Amino acid sequence: MFKLIATSLGAKIITAVSSLLIVIIGSHYLGAKNMGDISLIVLAITIFIQINNIVGGGALVYLLPRHNTTSLLVLSYLWAIVTIFISTIVIVVLHLVDSIYIWHTVILASLFVFSNIHWMVFLAKERINLYNILQATNILLLLTGFSIFIFVFHENSVFSYIKALYIAYGLSFFLSSAFLLKHIRFQRPNNISASISELFRFGSIMQTANILQLFNYRFLYYLIEQMLGKTLLGIYSVGNQVSEGVWLMSNSASTVLYPKISNSTDQNHALRITLSFTKGIGIITLFIILVLWLLPATFYGWVFGQEFTSVKPIILSLSGGIFFLSLSKILSNYFSGIGKPQVNTVASGIGAVVLASLGYFFISRWHLIGAGLIASLTYFSGFCYQFIQLKKHNNLTISDFKLTSTDKDFFRKEFKQFFKKSNHQ
Repeated sequence: MFKLIATSLGAKIITAVSSLLIVIIGSHYLGAKNMGDISLIVLAITIFIQINNIVGGGALVYLLPRHNTTSLLVLSYLWAIVTIFISTIVIVVLHLVDSIYIWHTVILASLFVFSNIHWMVFLAKERINLYNILQATNILLLLTGFSIFIFVFHENSVFSYIKALYIAYGLSFFLSSAFLLKHIRFQRPNNISASISELFRFGSIMQTANILQLFNYRFLYYLIEQMLGKTLLGIYSVGNQVSEGVWLMSNSASTVLYPKISNSTDQNHALRITLSFTKGIGIITLFIILVLWLLPATFYGWVFGQEFTSVKPIILSLSGGIFFLSLSKILSNYFSGIGKPQVNTVASGIGAVVLASLGYFFISRWHLIGAGLIASLTYFSGFCYQFIQLKKHNNLTISDFKLTSTDKDFFRKEFKQFFKKSNHQ
């Protein structure tokens, strides 16, 4: 398992470093206002993905081992077409992006939606390495394209990022389609009605949680834009993206754990590895947060430009949320993997209520620091519910959440297997 997590971590590091370089280049050459516009375009594309994932997302990972692959894939494609129509209406009616970017956003989101469906199929089939390679390739293409438009063509505008997205998403769609045809064995579709029922039943519960979590992640962007303006939104988005880099280990573990738990019939084993990884990820996350705390504010100004010297206080205010969301990601994959995604839905809903009721107050009183603090409170409240449910459903005690010799033996065994396999290659 550690070998897969290591390869996932490598892909996540590539993604994080590439994303950081994109932010650095953008902050230096485009400025805070343009970075604010880019963050809204990315958010709009994310909305397409979240609506599409009601059918073509995590539900596929859970259901593909249990249903006809071709049936689920066809239904996912049909739902993607519906998704594009619905999401276009949403971003137009709500004016989520400036009118000059709307149709570019729709086309780019459409390419990414279909690529994402293919990625979920690979993940469900536990083709983790292929999944990681395609995701890493996508961000590397974006970084390369963005760099070319900035440094070679000197196009210092939002459109340099949009054109780079066309390159990345277009090639990602082509590659994922080619690998799907090569690696997936298609079958004659059957039990379509049962597949539809399962997809929408399971997918709607799971994706409601993800949509609420998206609300928790990004609703602050709209509050900040309305109350403080796009320039400060650009500064906050940079601080938020740096903070999200801390989730490398959590995301890497989740990439492997979710399909493992979904394909497992031993719930006791699923619980044991979930607890062990929750403890391990918690320790690693605390260490990375400490490093961010120790870096001086001048370092962030040097990396992102003088306009972004105020990023460090934002990161500090987000640090509590970073920690609890890292743990929450592991627990979310556990509940989804055992067929109880409703726990994640309620947890995300609790966070959304906290954010919606207190977000305006925190931002109006403490500005960007307030945005970071309310984000932390939002993530903490959702984690608390998951923690209570995990403890309740499995008759756990507080001592079960302490790092034990059993956990150490588990990690020691996994490390030995990892290095043994590595030495044989």
